This record gives sequence, structure tokens and C-alpha cells, in this order.
Amino acid sequence: MGRSVDHEARREIFAAAALRVIMRDGIAGLTVREVAREAGFTTGALTHYFHSKDQLLIEASEHSSTLVRERMERAEKVRPTFEAIRRVVALALPLTPERRGYWRIWVGYWERSSYDDDVARVMRLRYDEWRSRLARLLARAQAEGDVAPDVDPREAAESLIALVDGIGVQVLLGVGRIPPARQRAMFDLWLETLRSGSLVGTGSRSR
Repeated sequence: MGRSVDHEARREIFAAAALRVIMRDGIAGLTVREVAREAGFTTGALTHYFHSKDQLLIEASEHSSTLVRERMERAEKVRPTFEAIRRVVALALPLTPERRGYWRIWVGYWERSSYDDDVARVMRLRYDEWRSRLARLLARAQAEGDVAPDVDPREAAESLIALVDGIGVQVLLGVGRIPPARQRAMFDLWLETLRSGSLVGTGSRSR
């Protein structure tokens, strides 16, 4: 009798290999042949699980999200919540080569989501999760007295996502000189405006 195959474990191996390929070679380097080689399997073994580049891209994103999610969940438990927010956002900013690799995946996702419904669906789910995490943390910080009472946590979360996305794209494309220290300073400036409720676009509840 032939050996049984743990299909979930095999998919995980291919997902991790796809992630390594993207982080090393970008979306353009993501091919069935290259992922199979990286995983140490034949292309036939890989195509048993994935039939297109977009399926591999989705699986690589799922794998990277699992890794980042675990780190963010640990950071979210930190008190005071202002410090938890700093740690969570630091995990999203392109502060290290590894995180810039994750940004290569995300930017590739943006491009492919414009014509692939499955990729667009997964991207929306990722943004929903990210938005909810930030809004939850901002509401907690507000309850602790570190965020002004007239700040809407949900709208503040949208503003923060726009800031992080803007930094990420500029760093990845090399169109802005934003080293890690500058990235942190930009975020800290944004965060400090929440204490007074002066952040533009947070949607004051008094309106």
C-alpha cells in the first residue's frame, strides 16, 4: 500500500514556498515551476493542488496573513493600549526586509484584484480584518482616556490604514525617502493627534 499523504501539510509546504519566492523575486517570479522547485517537489505534484498563478498568490497571502496575525494578536494584548497600537502598526509598516517582502505581495494583490474576483475577495477580507483590529484597539485606548472622546475609532482606523498604505507604497516603489525612523515618527505624530481629537477626518461625534 502506498504512503498516505497529508494534503493539508502538503498545501502548507507549497504556500510557504510560494511566499518565499514572492519575497525573493516578486510577483513576476511567481511561477508553478519555481514554486515547485522551491518546495522540493515536481510541478505535477504542485498542480494537483493549485492550477493557476492566482491560486498560488492567494495561498501565499493566506500563509503570510497567518504569520502576521499571530504576531499582531500577541501585540494586541499589551497595556497600555497606546503601546499595543504602536506594536501592531509596527508589524504592518515596511520597517525590515521581511516586512518589505510582505508589501511586495500586498502591492501585487492590488494589481491582480482589479481583474480577478477571487483575489479581490480575499483582499477585502484582509482589509476588513485590519480595519476591525485597529478600530477595536482605538476604542480600547479611548476607554483608557488616551484618545479624545470625540474621535470616531472606525474613521480613525480608516485614516491610519491610508497612512500605512501610503508609507508602504512609497517605500516599496522607492519614490519617497522614508527610512524606518521616519516611518515611526510619522506614525507617532498621527497617534499623538488622537489625544486632542485634532486628527483631520476622524469624524467628530459632536458634528
